[in-house]
Amino acid sequence: MQIVDGKKIFTIVTINPGSTSTKIGVYRNDQKVFIENIYHTKEELEQFDCVQSQLMYRAKLVENACRVNQVNLDDVDSFVARGGGMASCVSGVYSVNDQLIYDCQTARTGVSHPAMLACQIARYLESRYGGRALVFNPPDVDEFQDLARISGIKGMYRDSHVHCLNQKEAAHRYCLEKGIRYEDHNFVVAHIGGGVSFTAHRKGKMIDSNDNLAGDGPMTPTRVGSFPTVKIIKMAYSGKYTYKQMEELLTRKGGLYSHLGTDDMREIVCRIRHGDEYAKLCTDAMAYQFGKAIGSCAAALQGKVEAIIITGGVAHSTYVIDQIRPYVEWIAPVWVLPGEYELAALARGAWQALTGEAEVLEYTGDPVFKGFHAARYGL
Repeated sequence: MQIVDGKKIFTIVTINPGSTSTKIGVYRNDQKVFIENIYHTKEELEQFDCVQSQLMYRAKLVENACRVNQVNLDDVDSFVARGGGMASCVSGVYSVNDQLIYDCQTARTGVSHPAMLACQIARYLESRYGGRALVFNPPDVDEFQDLARISGIKGMYRDSHVHCLNQKEAAHRYCLEKGIRYEDHNFVVAHIGGGVSFTAHRKGKMIDSNDNLAGDGPMTPTRVGSFPTVKIIKMAYSGKYTYKQMEELLTRKGGLYSHLGTDDMREIVCRIRHGDEYAKLCTDAMAYQFGKAIGSCAAALQGKVEAIIITGGVAHSTYVIDQIRPYVEWIAPVWVLPGEYELAALARGAWQALTGEAEVLEYTGDPVFKGFHAARYGL
């Protein structure tokens, strides 16, 4: 920590590993010093036999990026990570402890994703340079109301896997601009990218959403989305696909990629502009599904919606946004914040923790939801 003109200045390193890139940021309090997005080729990642084995490769990239940008890692006050792979938890700032590390190492959610490396990288850097390893608003945050948990199979419940970090940051930015409190209003927040989450925010809590991790919800540029279950069962048992091939089809080669051979929205919109009717049909269908998902969140909020906030990478496409608007703008004003603000959100969370404005929570591994009370429901 430095003191400049009587003000405490904290140096914060933000860490967000993704499927094809590692995003790194350095902030002084909440002010950006630099951001670097390091892309990984398919060939680079194929040298690793699993996600967990990428740990030191990605950790060294964070170290090198800081050094190249003349950041003295010994002066860092906090290494703050996105998180992922944890048991369901409440929103907030968490200290990186042994239980959190173990759950991420073992992918407790059941899905191995590079996000689970984030807290491990933070712990590694903390052990070498000091500072404090933190996690803020991980994708494992669960604020669901009980009505949202019930599925059509007894004992199988709907889980909360939401782009919590970017969604809450987008909502906070809207509230800051409008001079209102996030905790006092209801919002529908849509994160639209390769994966999507459409979430009903009720007075500071995310009470319902599609399961982004499990492929629930609308089709996306790369994902199939919700689909008649019997047809999926028939595909899975047809003998034509291995488990890995089915997973790849549903999560990485579905959606617009399946129809058009690309998930690049710029290319797709260009094709539409040049008269590709099928590209238009598929993209319009995706936007139509997005609109329906927003409408379902508005229903969960009983129509009491302050604003519809759309964020994420696909929100850069004015074509897609223009297709969504007619389906939803009658519900509430539409506010578009294109891109992802996860690094800035991480910096804000760590800064609040360092100043004492936000409580630092202790991760226990005890999930938020452990099933419905047996006596109350006669189970």
